[in-house]
Amino acid sequence: MIYLDNAATTAISPAAADAADAALREYFGNPSSLYSQGLDSHKALERSRAVIAKSLGCEQQEVYFTASGTEGNNLAILGAARARRSWGNRIIVSGFEHPSVMNTVKSMEKEGFEVIVIPPGPDGRLDTDRFLEQTDKRTALVTCMRVNNEIGTVIDCARLAEEVKKINRRTAFHCDAVQAFGKHETVLNGSIDTLSVSAHKIHGPKGIGCLYVRKGFNLENVMFGGGQERGLRSGTENIAYAVGFAKAVSELGNIRKQNDKVTGINSVLRKKLEDSGAAVFNSPDDASPYILNFSLPGFRSETLLHFMEEHGVLVSSGSACGKGEKSHTLTAMNLPDSLIDSAVRVSFSSTTTEEEVREAAELFILAVNTLQRK
Repeated sequence: MIYLDNAATTAISPAAADAADAALREYFGNPSSLYSQGLDSHKALERSRAVIAKSLGCEQQEVYFTASGTEGNNLAILGAARARRSWGNRIIVSGFEHPSVMNTVKSMEKEGFEVIVIPPGPDGRLDTDRFLEQTDKRTALVTCMRVNNEIGTVIDCARLAEEVKKINRRTAFHCDAVQAFGKHETVLNGSIDTLSVSAHKIHGPKGIGCLYVRKGFNLENVMFGGGQERGLRSGTENIAYAVGFAKAVSELGNIRKQNDKVTGINSVLRKKLEDSGAAVFNSPDDASPYILNFSLPGFRSETLLHFMEEHGVLVSSGSACGKGEKSHTLTAMNLPDSLIDSAVRVSFSSTTTEEEVREAAELFILAVNTLQRK
């Protein structure tokens, strides 16, 4: 089986799985307990936090463990917007955010917030100047993803955050970096206030992520309980998965070197599809090399996916959270239905090989030559 849906999730690495399994057995004590078993669990948690903080380039106390990227996005968006509603009611968001951002932002309209959506262009790129045009003294929050999860568009969130702060220094800036962490450079320049990441996108366990919160940043609490994670995210910490997360982070290679490798693999598939003349590419030319989105007009995505699976290759038609629904991102790009309905997303990881991609490319071409057009 050839797995090419790594933007949805990655296979946990053997080392991360072993680390989590060992931690389940060794660190069973509640890290809030004062006896030795609890203290051992607390130390394991803090060691894991330190590893992730180092990878992000921030202080250990700025890292908060969450159950997922979704939870991190919710904590950041709700907490930042509500903390600023006494003076600001405007939220600005890109038009192709993950549902955990877009749906959370849209829910804030019920609380009296004005939501300004900046759509991507038909080429999949985002005009960040439009964020700045909409930023004013009433803007409580700007949120923009680092890498789009469907087409791989890369946004310079660090620069965008700097420019937003020049217009209104009180405006909060959140970055969803779930698809970027471990694959693209993370720049925490003092202008990004919150940033979310998730372990299962980098060969770590599902059910664990973290939220960076800039030291001194005002974030209203939206979860209540025993006060774990310094009161931001109550609930007994998941020690085993935090340990597994840290192990996956420790296995990350040199980002630039890895990017070069994946870029080569991506180019193989793109070239094969270009030569076939059957594909229309939806990913920008300068997209993340880890994601390639294209359409095969005349063939339904579902039919293509089933054909590929029957021949041992797993790909998707877009975000895993969409569950087969029409692509949110491609719709936001205002693409015609013929391209949206025939779209395929292929996503790579550090473990993907060129041989696997060449085989997948041949199968896509076989599908075009074999399947009956709709």
